[in-house]
Amino acid sequence: MGVPTKMNKYLWFVLIFAGIVNFFDGWCSIAITLAMGGFGGGIQFNWNKFTNPDFFTYFDIAGNPITMGIVLSIAGIGVMASVSFKYLVDKYGRRPLTIWTSIAFISFSVLISFSPPRSNGLIVFLILRICANYFLSADIVVLIMAEEAPNDLRGNLISAVLAIGAIGGIACGIIQASGIRVELFNGMILTTWQSIFFLTSIGYFFIIPLFFFLKETKRFDAMKKYEDWRKKKGLKPKTGWFTPWKKDFRRVMILGCIIGFLGTLIGFAQITFFALYFAKDLNMSSELIGISSIPLLLATGTGCFIAGPILDRWGRIPTIHRSGIITLIGLVLFSWPTVFVCGDLLNPFIISLVIIGGMLGILGGTLLTTAGVVIGIEITPTHIRSTAGGWTGTISRGATVVAPFLMMFGAEKLGGLGLTYQFMFILMIFPLCTVMFTAYLLAPESKGRELEEIIVTEIYGKQKKLREKKHKEPYYFYLLSFAIALGCTIIYGLTTDSPILNILIIIGFYGGVSMICFILVIRVREMITE
Repeated sequence: MGVPTKMNKYLWFVLIFAGIVNFFDGWCSIAITLAMGGFGGGIQFNWNKFTNPDFFTYFDIAGNPITMGIVLSIAGIGVMASVSFKYLVDKYGRRPLTIWTSIAFISFSVLISFSPPRSNGLIVFLILRICANYFLSADIVVLIMAEEAPNDLRGNLISAVLAIGAIGGIACGIIQASGIRVELFNGMILTTWQSIFFLTSIGYFFIIPLFFFLKETKRFDAMKKYEDWRKKKGLKPKTGWFTPWKKDFRRVMILGCIIGFLGTLIGFAQITFFALYFAKDLNMSSELIGISSIPLLLATGTGCFIAGPILDRWGRIPTIHRSGIITLIGLVLFSWPTVFVCGDLLNPFIISLVIIGGMLGILGGTLLTTAGVVIGIEITPTHIRSTAGGWTGTISRGATVVAPFLMMFGAEKLGGLGLTYQFMFILMIFPLCTVMFTAYLLAPESKGRELEEIIVTEIYGKQKKLREKKHKEPYYFYLLSFAIALGCTIIYGLTTDSPILNILIIIGFYGGVSMICFILVIRVREMITE
Protein backbone atom coordinates (compact mmCIF):
# COMPACT_ATOMS: atom_id res chain seq x y z
CA MET A 1 0.00 0.00 0.00
CA GLY A 2 3.09 2.19 0.33
CA VAL A 3 2.23 3.87 3.64
CA PRO A 4 5.37 5.72 4.85
CA THR A 5 7.20 4.64 7.98
CA LYS A 6 8.49 8.12 8.82
CA MET A 7 7.77 11.76 8.04
CA ASN A 8 8.33 12.99 4.48
CA LYS A 9 7.57 16.19 2.56
CA TYR A 10 4.06 15.15 1.59
CA LEU A 11 3.13 14.21 5.17
CA TRP A 12 4.30 17.63 6.31
CA PHE A 13 2.08 19.17 3.64
CA VAL A 14 -0.93 17.10 4.74
CA LEU A 15 -0.28 18.15 8.34
CA ILE A 16 -0.19 21.83 7.38
CA PHE A 17 -3.25 21.64 5.12
CA ALA A 18 -5.32 19.67 7.64
CA GLY A 19 -4.19 22.02 10.38
CA ILE A 20 -5.33 25.11 8.46
CA VAL A 21 -8.78 23.61 7.84
CA ASN A 22 -9.04 22.66 11.51
CA PHE A 23 -7.78 26.11 12.55
CA PHE A 24 -10.90 27.77 11.16
CA ASP A 25 -13.11 25.03 12.55
CA GLY A 26 -11.73 25.74 16.02
CA TRP A 27 -12.08 29.48 15.38
CA CYS A 28 -15.79 29.25 14.62
CA SER A 29 -16.46 26.73 17.38
CA ILE A 30 -15.25 29.11 20.08
CA ALA A 31 -16.75 32.25 18.53
CA ILE A 32 -20.25 31.64 19.88
CA THR A 33 -18.88 30.73 23.30
CA LEU A 34 -17.09 34.04 23.63
CA ALA A 35 -20.02 35.99 22.23
CA MET A 36 -22.22 34.51 24.95
CA GLY A 37 -20.02 35.95 27.68
CA GLY A 38 -20.65 39.45 26.37
CA PHE A 39 -17.02 40.47 26.76
CA GLY A 40 -16.49 42.00 23.37
CA GLY A 41 -16.11 45.45 24.83
CA GLY A 42 -12.34 45.40 25.33
CA ILE A 43 -9.96 47.65 23.45
CA GLN A 44 -12.01 49.72 21.02
CA PHE A 45 -9.16 51.67 19.33
CA ASN A 46 -10.85 54.66 17.58
CA TRP A 47 -14.34 53.19 17.61
CA ASN A 48 -15.54 54.22 21.06
CA LYS A 49 -18.45 56.16 19.62
CA PHE A 50 -20.06 52.98 18.29
CA THR A 51 -22.02 50.53 20.39
CA ASN A 52 -20.76 46.96 20.51
CA PRO A 53 -23.58 44.68 21.71
CA ASP A 54 -22.88 41.08 22.64
CA PHE A 55 -24.57 38.17 20.89
CA PHE A 56 -27.75 37.97 23.02
CA THR A 57 -28.19 41.72 23.27
CA TYR A 58 -27.85 42.02 19.50
CA PHE A 59 -30.74 39.58 18.99
CA ASP A 60 -32.76 41.01 21.91
CA ILE A 61 -32.94 37.79 23.93
CA ALA A 62 -30.59 38.73 26.79
CA GLY A 63 -33.40 38.58 29.36
CA ASN A 64 -34.59 35.09 28.43
CA PRO A 65 -32.12 32.34 29.44
CA ILE A 66 -34.30 29.50 28.18
CA THR A 67 -34.45 31.08 24.74
CA MET A 68 -30.65 31.30 24.84
CA GLY A 69 -30.43 27.57 25.48
CA ILE A 70 -32.91 26.77 22.73
CA VAL A 71 -30.97 28.94 20.26
CA LEU A 72 -27.73 27.10 20.97
CA SER A 73 -29.50 23.74 20.78
CA ILE A 74 -31.04 24.48 17.38
CA ALA A 75 -27.68 25.71 16.07
CA GLY A 76 -26.18 22.27 16.81
CA ILE A 77 -28.66 20.45 14.55
CA GLY A 78 -26.51 21.10 11.48
CA VAL A 79 -23.66 19.09 12.96
CA MET A 80 -25.95 16.14 13.60
CA ALA A 81 -27.32 16.28 10.05
CA SER A 82 -23.80 16.13 8.56
CA VAL A 83 -23.94 12.32 8.60
CA SER A 84 -25.91 12.56 5.36
CA PHE A 85 -22.80 13.45 3.36
CA LYS A 86 -20.19 11.44 5.34
CA TYR A 87 -21.14 8.34 3.32
CA LEU A 88 -20.21 10.27 0.17
CA VAL A 89 -16.65 10.54 1.53
CA ASP A 90 -16.43 6.74 1.58
CA LYS A 91 -18.02 6.46 -1.84
CA TYR A 92 -16.33 9.25 -3.82
CA GLY A 93 -13.16 9.94 -1.89
CA ARG A 94 -11.64 12.08 0.84
CA ARG A 95 -10.08 14.65 -1.51
CA PRO A 96 -13.13 15.94 -3.46
CA LEU A 97 -15.34 16.27 -0.39
CA THR A 98 -12.65 18.19 1.46
CA ILE A 99 -12.73 21.21 -0.85
CA TRP A 100 -16.51 21.38 -1.15
CA THR A 101 -17.11 21.17 2.59
CA SER A 102 -14.33 23.65 3.41
CA ILE A 103 -15.63 26.29 1.01
CA ALA A 104 -19.24 25.82 2.13
CA PHE A 105 -18.30 25.96 5.82
CA ILE A 106 -16.34 29.20 5.45
CA SER A 107 -18.97 30.77 3.19
CA PHE A 108 -21.84 30.21 5.61
CA SER A 109 -19.64 31.34 8.54
CA VAL A 110 -18.95 34.62 6.75
CA LEU A 111 -22.64 35.09 5.94
CA ILE A 112 -23.44 34.70 9.66
CA SER A 113 -21.69 38.01 10.29
CA PHE A 114 -24.34 39.81 8.22
CA SER A 115 -27.30 38.54 10.24
CA PRO A 116 -29.62 41.49 10.94
CA PRO A 117 -30.39 42.41 14.56
CA ARG A 118 -33.40 41.58 16.76
CA SER A 119 -35.65 38.52 16.57
CA ASN A 120 -35.99 38.43 12.78
CA GLY A 121 -32.21 38.38 12.46
CA LEU A 122 -32.07 35.51 14.95
CA ILE A 123 -33.94 33.29 12.49
CA VAL A 124 -31.45 34.18 9.77
CA PHE A 125 -28.57 33.46 12.15
CA LEU A 126 -29.95 30.02 13.06
CA ILE A 127 -30.41 29.01 9.42
CA LEU A 128 -26.88 30.08 8.51
CA ARG A 129 -25.39 28.49 11.62
CA ILE A 130 -27.11 25.17 10.90
CA CYS A 131 -25.77 25.26 7.32
CA ALA A 132 -22.24 26.09 8.50
CA ASN A 133 -22.28 23.25 11.05
CA TYR A 134 -23.57 20.87 8.40
CA PHE A 135 -20.46 21.38 6.30
CA LEU A 136 -17.88 20.94 9.05
CA SER A 137 -14.85 19.65 7.15
CA ALA A 138 -12.46 19.11 10.04
CA ASP A 139 -13.52 15.46 10.40
CA ILE A 140 -12.42 14.70 6.83
CA VAL A 141 -8.94 16.18 7.12
CA VAL A 142 -8.38 14.37 10.43
CA LEU A 143 -9.35 11.14 8.67
CA ILE A 144 -6.92 11.92 5.81
CA MET A 145 -4.11 12.51 8.30
CA ALA A 146 -4.89 9.21 10.05
CA GLU A 147 -4.88 7.20 6.83
CA GLU A 148 -1.58 8.69 5.65
CA ALA A 149 0.28 8.64 8.97
CA PRO A 150 2.99 6.10 9.95
CA ASN A 151 1.84 3.66 12.63
CA ASP A 152 4.15 4.98 15.34
CA LEU A 153 3.25 8.62 14.64
CA ARG A 154 -0.50 8.34 14.09
CA GLY A 155 -1.45 9.63 17.53
CA ASN A 156 1.07 12.47 17.27
CA LEU A 157 -0.12 13.64 13.87
CA ILE A 158 -3.85 13.42 14.58
CA SER A 159 -3.46 15.34 17.82
CA ALA A 160 -1.26 17.92 16.05
CA VAL A 161 -4.13 18.61 13.62
CA LEU A 162 -6.55 18.94 16.54
CA ALA A 163 -4.07 21.19 18.34
CA ILE A 164 -4.02 23.64 15.45
CA GLY A 165 -7.80 23.79 15.79
CA ALA A 166 -7.27 24.80 19.41
CA ILE A 167 -4.91 27.54 18.23
CA GLY A 168 -7.78 28.82 16.10
CA GLY A 169 -9.87 29.05 19.25
CA ILE A 170 -7.08 30.92 21.06
CA ALA A 171 -6.75 33.36 18.16
CA CYS A 172 -10.49 33.93 18.27
CA GLY A 173 -10.32 34.56 22.02
CA ILE A 174 -7.54 37.11 21.64
CA ILE A 175 -9.46 39.03 18.97
CA GLN A 176 -12.68 38.87 21.00
CA ALA A 177 -10.97 40.07 24.18
CA SER A 178 -9.38 42.99 22.32
CA GLY A 179 -12.74 44.07 20.92
CA ILE A 180 -11.52 44.35 17.34
CA ARG A 181 -14.26 45.38 14.89
CA VAL A 182 -14.30 45.17 11.09
CA GLU A 183 -15.30 48.26 9.12
CA LEU A 184 -16.86 47.53 5.73
CA PHE A 185 -18.17 49.63 2.88
CA ASN A 186 -20.38 52.71 3.45
CA GLY A 187 -19.14 53.05 7.02
CA MET A 188 -20.78 49.77 8.14
CA ILE A 189 -19.05 48.50 11.28
CA LEU A 190 -19.65 44.97 12.51
CA THR A 191 -19.85 44.09 16.20
CA THR A 192 -16.97 42.13 17.67
CA TRP A 193 -18.74 38.80 17.47
CA GLN A 194 -19.80 39.48 13.88
CA SER A 195 -16.23 40.47 12.99
CA ILE A 196 -14.98 37.12 14.30
CA PHE A 197 -17.18 35.24 11.84
CA PHE A 198 -16.38 37.61 8.98
CA LEU A 199 -12.64 37.10 9.43
CA THR A 200 -12.97 33.40 8.66
CA SER A 201 -12.94 34.54 5.02
CA ILE A 202 -9.15 34.56 5.39
CA GLY A 203 -9.41 30.78 5.03
CA TYR A 204 -10.19 31.09 1.32
CA PHE A 205 -6.67 32.40 0.63
CA PHE A 206 -5.03 29.38 2.26
CA ILE A 207 -7.32 26.39 1.70
CA ILE A 208 -8.19 26.79 -2.00
CA PRO A 209 -4.61 27.14 -3.36
CA LEU A 210 -3.21 24.37 -1.16
CA PHE A 211 -6.01 21.97 -2.09
CA PHE A 212 -4.55 21.37 -5.55
CA PHE A 213 -1.50 19.73 -3.97
CA LEU A 214 -3.62 17.31 -1.95
CA LYS A 215 -3.74 13.67 -3.12
CA GLU A 216 -6.29 10.97 -2.48
CA THR A 217 -5.24 8.64 0.35
CA LYS A 218 -3.61 5.36 -0.63
CA ARG A 219 -5.98 3.39 1.56
CA PHE A 220 -9.02 4.84 -0.16
CA ASP A 221 -7.54 4.16 -3.62
CA ALA A 222 -6.94 0.52 -2.66
CA MET A 223 -10.45 0.20 -1.26
CA LYS A 224 -11.93 1.81 -4.38
CA LYS A 225 -10.17 -0.68 -6.67
CA TYR A 226 -11.55 -3.52 -4.56
CA GLU A 227 -15.06 -2.05 -4.73
CA ASP A 228 -14.79 -1.70 -8.53
CA TRP A 229 -13.73 -5.36 -8.75
CA ARG A 230 -16.74 -6.41 -6.66
CA LYS A 231 -19.01 -4.36 -8.90
CA LYS A 232 -17.70 -6.10 -12.04
CA LYS A 233 -18.34 -9.47 -10.38
CA GLY A 234 -21.93 -8.49 -9.65
CA LEU A 235 -21.37 -8.43 -5.88
CA LYS A 236 -23.04 -5.99 -3.53
CA PRO A 237 -20.91 -3.02 -2.47
CA LYS A 238 -19.46 -3.13 1.02
CA THR A 239 -20.13 0.57 1.53
CA GLY A 240 -23.53 1.93 2.52
CA TRP A 241 -25.36 4.36 4.74
CA PHE A 242 -26.22 1.74 7.39
CA THR A 243 -23.28 -0.66 6.97
CA PRO A 244 -21.64 0.53 10.23
CA TRP A 245 -24.64 -0.73 12.19
CA LYS A 246 -24.18 -4.35 11.11
CA LYS A 247 -23.31 -6.88 13.80
CA ASP A 248 -19.58 -6.95 12.97
CA PHE A 249 -19.22 -3.28 13.81
CA ARG A 250 -21.55 -3.05 16.77
CA ARG A 251 -18.71 -2.83 19.27
CA VAL A 252 -17.14 -0.02 17.24
CA MET A 253 -20.32 2.00 17.06
CA ILE A 254 -21.35 1.64 20.71
CA LEU A 255 -17.82 2.44 21.86
CA GLY A 256 -17.64 5.54 19.68
CA CYS A 257 -21.16 6.76 20.42
CA ILE A 258 -20.96 6.46 24.20
CA ILE A 259 -17.48 7.94 24.60
CA GLY A 260 -18.30 10.58 22.00
CA PHE A 261 -21.67 11.63 23.42
CA LEU A 262 -20.68 11.69 27.08
CA GLY A 263 -17.25 13.16 26.33
CA THR A 264 -18.86 15.93 24.27
CA LEU A 265 -21.37 16.54 27.05
CA ILE A 266 -18.50 17.13 29.48
CA GLY A 267 -16.34 19.20 27.16
CA PHE A 268 -19.14 21.22 25.64
CA ALA A 269 -20.40 22.25 29.06
CA GLN A 270 -16.98 23.50 30.15
CA ILE A 271 -16.06 25.25 26.92
CA THR A 272 -19.45 26.79 26.16
CA PHE A 273 -20.63 27.96 29.56
CA PHE A 274 -17.53 29.03 31.43
CA ALA A 275 -18.18 32.68 30.48
CA LEU A 276 -21.69 32.66 31.96
CA TYR A 277 -20.39 30.73 34.96
CA PHE A 278 -17.72 33.36 35.64
CA ALA A 279 -20.18 36.22 35.18
CA LYS A 280 -23.10 34.86 37.22
CA ASP A 281 -21.49 32.67 39.89
CA LEU A 282 -18.17 34.45 40.40
CA ASN A 283 -19.40 38.00 39.75
CA MET A 284 -16.54 38.66 37.33
CA SER A 285 -16.58 41.70 35.05
CA SER A 286 -16.54 41.46 31.27
CA GLU A 287 -12.91 42.53 31.12
CA LEU A 288 -11.85 40.01 33.76
CA ILE A 289 -13.72 37.24 31.96
CA GLY A 290 -11.84 38.11 28.79
CA ILE A 291 -8.51 37.87 30.59
CA SER A 292 -9.50 34.65 32.38
CA SER A 293 -10.51 32.96 29.13
CA ILE A 294 -6.94 33.05 27.80
CA PRO A 295 -5.44 30.47 30.24
CA LEU A 296 -8.44 28.19 29.68
CA LEU A 297 -8.00 28.36 25.91
CA LEU A 298 -4.25 27.82 26.36
CA ALA A 299 -5.03 24.69 28.39
CA THR A 300 -7.02 23.38 25.42
CA GLY A 301 -4.12 24.04 23.06
CA THR A 302 -1.62 22.48 25.46
CA GLY A 303 -3.79 19.39 25.83
CA CYS A 304 -3.97 18.94 22.07
CA PHE A 305 -0.22 19.41 21.62
CA ILE A 306 0.81 16.95 24.31
CA ALA A 307 -1.96 14.41 23.53
CA GLY A 308 -0.08 12.89 20.59
CA PRO A 309 3.20 12.13 22.37
CA ILE A 310 1.27 10.86 25.39
CA LEU A 311 -0.97 8.61 23.28
CA ASP A 312 1.98 7.10 21.41
CA ARG A 313 3.97 6.70 24.62
CA TRP A 314 1.38 5.57 27.19
CA GLY A 315 -1.12 3.95 24.86
CA ARG A 316 -4.76 4.79 24.21
CA ILE A 317 -6.44 3.12 27.21
CA PRO A 318 -4.00 4.31 29.92
CA THR A 319 -4.33 7.84 28.52
CA ILE A 320 -8.13 7.74 28.85
CA HIS A 321 -7.95 6.52 32.44
CA ARG A 322 -5.26 8.96 33.60
CA SER A 323 -6.77 11.93 31.80
CA GLY A 324 -10.15 11.00 33.29
CA ILE A 325 -8.68 11.36 36.78
CA ILE A 326 -7.15 14.73 35.83
CA THR A 327 -10.54 15.86 34.52
CA LEU A 328 -12.23 14.75 37.74
CA ILE A 329 -9.81 16.75 39.88
CA GLY A 330 -10.30 19.74 37.60
CA LEU A 331 -14.09 19.52 37.85
CA VAL A 332 -13.91 19.55 41.64
CA LEU A 333 -11.59 22.57 41.76
CA PHE A 334 -13.64 24.30 39.06
CA SER A 335 -16.98 23.93 40.83
CA TRP A 336 -16.67 23.59 44.58
CA PRO A 337 -15.00 26.94 45.50
CA THR A 338 -17.99 28.85 44.14
CA VAL A 339 -19.94 27.88 47.25
CA PHE A 340 -17.75 30.30 49.21
CA VAL A 341 -18.40 33.33 46.99
CA CYS A 342 -20.18 36.00 49.05
CA GLY A 343 -22.30 38.68 47.41
CA ASP A 344 -20.57 40.80 44.81
CA LEU A 345 -17.15 40.64 46.48
CA LEU A 346 -14.37 39.29 44.29
CA ASN A 347 -12.04 36.79 45.94
CA PRO A 348 -8.73 36.50 44.04
CA PHE A 349 -7.84 33.19 45.72
CA ILE A 350 -11.15 31.55 44.78
CA ILE A 351 -10.99 32.91 41.23
CA SER A 352 -7.43 31.61 40.86
CA LEU A 353 -8.46 28.20 42.20
CA VAL A 354 -11.40 28.04 39.79
CA ILE A 355 -9.22 28.96 36.81
CA ILE A 356 -6.61 26.35 37.79
CA GLY A 357 -9.37 23.76 38.12
CA GLY A 358 -10.78 24.80 34.76
CA MET A 359 -7.36 24.42 33.15
CA LEU A 360 -6.93 20.94 34.64
CA GLY A 361 -10.45 19.90 33.62
CA ILE A 362 -10.02 21.17 30.07
CA LEU A 363 -6.53 19.65 29.82
CA GLY A 364 -7.74 16.23 30.97
CA GLY A 365 -10.90 16.47 28.89
CA THR A 366 -8.87 17.33 25.79
CA LEU A 367 -6.59 14.33 26.32
CA LEU A 368 -9.60 12.09 26.85
CA THR A 369 -11.42 13.39 23.77
CA THR A 370 -8.33 13.09 21.57
CA ALA A 371 -7.81 9.49 22.66
CA GLY A 372 -11.44 8.74 21.83
CA VAL A 373 -11.12 10.31 18.37
CA VAL A 374 -7.96 8.31 17.62
CA ILE A 375 -9.46 5.01 18.77
CA GLY A 376 -12.63 5.64 16.75
CA ILE A 377 -10.60 6.13 13.56
CA GLU A 378 -8.21 3.24 14.19
CA ILE A 379 -10.81 0.59 14.90
CA THR A 380 -12.98 1.38 11.83
CA PRO A 381 -12.39 -0.25 8.40
CA THR A 382 -11.49 2.02 5.47
CA HIS A 383 -14.70 1.34 3.54
CA ILE A 384 -16.89 2.70 6.37
CA ARG A 385 -14.42 4.95 8.19
CA SER A 386 -16.13 8.21 7.25
CA THR A 387 -19.67 6.83 7.39
CA ALA A 388 -19.13 5.35 10.85
CA GLY A 389 -17.48 8.58 11.95
CA GLY A 390 -20.51 10.44 10.63
CA TRP A 391 -22.90 8.32 12.68
CA THR A 392 -20.84 8.46 15.88
CA GLY A 393 -20.22 12.16 15.29
CA THR A 394 -23.93 12.78 14.85
CA ILE A 395 -24.79 11.00 18.07
CA SER A 396 -21.82 12.49 19.91
CA ARG A 397 -22.65 16.00 18.82
CA GLY A 398 -26.20 15.40 19.86
CA ALA A 399 -24.77 16.51 23.19
CA THR A 400 -24.28 19.97 21.67
CA VAL A 401 -28.03 20.06 21.08
CA VAL A 402 -29.06 18.70 24.47
CA ALA A 403 -26.42 20.33 26.69
CA PRO A 404 -27.29 24.02 26.14
CA PHE A 405 -30.93 23.53 27.04
CA LEU A 406 -30.05 21.38 30.07
CA MET A 407 -27.42 23.81 31.32
CA MET A 408 -29.54 26.91 30.86
CA PHE A 409 -32.70 25.26 32.17
CA GLY A 410 -30.96 23.67 35.15
CA ALA A 411 -28.93 26.72 36.11
CA GLU A 412 -31.41 29.50 35.35
CA LYS A 413 -34.90 28.07 35.57
CA LEU A 414 -35.17 24.82 37.52
CA GLY A 415 -33.61 26.18 40.68
CA GLY A 416 -33.69 29.91 40.11
CA LEU A 417 -30.64 31.54 41.65
CA GLY A 418 -29.92 28.54 43.84
CA LEU A 419 -29.18 25.81 41.33
CA THR A 420 -26.51 27.64 39.34
CA TYR A 421 -23.73 26.77 36.90
CA GLN A 422 -21.28 25.53 39.52
CA PHE A 423 -23.66 22.71 40.44
CA MET A 424 -24.28 21.84 36.79
CA PHE A 425 -20.55 21.41 36.23
CA ILE A 426 -20.09 19.00 39.14
CA LEU A 427 -22.79 16.76 37.66
CA MET A 428 -20.29 15.88 34.89
CA ILE A 429 -18.83 13.34 37.33
CA PHE A 430 -21.49 10.85 36.19
CA PRO A 431 -20.69 10.81 32.44
CA LEU A 432 -16.95 10.97 33.22
CA CYS A 433 -17.08 7.73 35.24
CA THR A 434 -19.05 6.00 32.48
CA VAL A 435 -16.56 7.10 29.79
CA MET A 436 -13.63 5.68 31.75
CA PHE A 437 -15.29 2.31 32.32
CA THR A 438 -16.55 2.12 28.73
CA ALA A 439 -12.98 2.48 27.49
CA TYR A 440 -11.80 -0.20 29.92
CA LEU A 441 -14.47 -2.69 28.88
CA LEU A 442 -14.69 -2.16 25.11
CA ALA A 443 -11.75 -0.20 23.67
CA PRO A 444 -8.74 -1.97 22.09
CA GLU A 445 -5.15 -0.91 22.64
CA SER A 446 -4.08 0.20 19.17
CA LYS A 447 -0.77 1.88 19.96
CA GLY A 448 1.74 1.50 17.10
CA ARG A 449 -0.32 -1.08 15.19
CA GLU A 450 -1.15 -1.14 11.48
CA LEU A 451 -4.73 -0.02 10.79
CA GLU A 452 -5.50 -3.21 8.89
CA GLU A 453 -4.14 -5.35 11.73
CA ILE A 454 -6.35 -3.56 14.24
CA ILE A 455 -9.43 -4.16 12.09
CA VAL A 456 -8.75 -7.86 11.57
CA THR A 457 -7.93 -8.68 15.18
CA GLU A 458 -10.40 -6.40 16.95
CA ILE A 459 -13.46 -6.66 14.69
CA TYR A 460 -13.30 -9.77 12.56
CA GLY A 461 -11.30 -11.89 15.01
CA LYS A 462 -12.67 -13.61 18.10
CA GLN A 463 -12.69 -11.35 21.15
CA LYS A 464 -10.47 -13.50 23.38
CA LYS A 465 -9.00 -10.51 25.19
CA LEU A 466 -12.40 -9.36 26.38
CA ARG A 467 -13.31 -12.88 27.40
CA GLU A 468 -10.16 -13.18 29.49
CA LYS A 469 -11.00 -10.09 31.58
CA LYS A 470 -12.77 -10.71 34.85
CA HIS A 471 -16.43 -10.46 33.97
CA LYS A 472 -18.01 -9.06 37.14
CA GLU A 473 -15.22 -7.13 38.86
CA PRO A 474 -15.37 -3.98 36.65
CA TYR A 475 -19.13 -3.77 37.17
CA TYR A 476 -18.73 -3.65 40.95
CA PHE A 477 -16.13 -0.89 40.65
CA TYR A 478 -18.46 1.15 38.45
CA LEU A 479 -21.40 0.80 40.82
CA LEU A 480 -19.15 1.92 43.69
CA SER A 481 -17.97 5.00 41.77
CA PHE A 482 -21.57 5.76 40.77
CA ALA A 483 -22.72 5.57 44.40
CA ILE A 484 -19.92 7.91 45.49
CA ALA A 485 -20.78 10.38 42.70
CA LEU A 486 -24.45 10.25 43.70
CA GLY A 487 -23.68 10.99 47.34
CA CYS A 488 -21.29 13.84 46.50
CA THR A 489 -23.67 15.56 44.11
CA ILE A 490 -26.60 15.37 46.53
CA ILE A 491 -24.51 16.82 49.37
CA TYR A 492 -23.14 19.50 47.08
CA GLY A 493 -26.61 20.30 45.77
CA LEU A 494 -27.82 20.93 49.31
CA THR A 495 -25.36 23.82 49.59
CA THR A 496 -27.57 25.70 47.14
CA ASP A 497 -30.94 27.13 48.10
CA SER A 498 -32.77 25.07 45.50
CA PRO A 499 -35.61 22.73 46.53
CA ILE A 500 -34.49 19.14 47.05
CA LEU A 501 -36.88 17.93 44.33
CA ASN A 502 -35.17 20.12 41.74
CA ILE A 503 -31.79 18.82 42.83
CA LEU A 504 -32.92 15.21 42.52
CA ILE A 505 -34.48 15.82 39.09
CA ILE A 506 -31.28 17.15 37.53
CA ILE A 507 -29.09 14.56 39.28
CA GLY A 508 -31.49 11.85 38.15
CA PHE A 509 -31.20 12.92 34.54
CA TYR A 510 -27.39 12.93 34.35
CA GLY A 511 -27.09 9.84 36.50
CA GLY A 512 -29.80 8.03 34.53
CA VAL A 513 -28.25 8.76 31.14
CA SER A 514 -24.86 7.58 32.38
CA MET A 515 -26.30 4.38 33.83
CA ILE A 516 -28.24 3.58 30.64
CA CYS A 517 -25.03 3.95 28.63
CA PHE A 518 -23.21 1.60 30.99
CA ILE A 519 -25.95 -1.04 30.78
CA LEU A 520 -25.62 -0.83 26.99
CA VAL A 521 -21.86 -1.43 27.33
CA ILE A 522 -22.52 -4.55 29.41
CA ARG A 523 -24.94 -5.88 26.80
CA VAL A 524 -22.56 -5.31 23.89
CA ARG A 525 -19.66 -6.84 25.80
CA GLU A 526 -21.65 -9.98 26.50
CA MET A 527 -22.79 -10.13 22.86
CA ILE A 528 -19.27 -10.01 21.36
CA THR A 529 -17.78 -12.51 23.81
CA GLU A 530 -20.47 -15.19 23.42
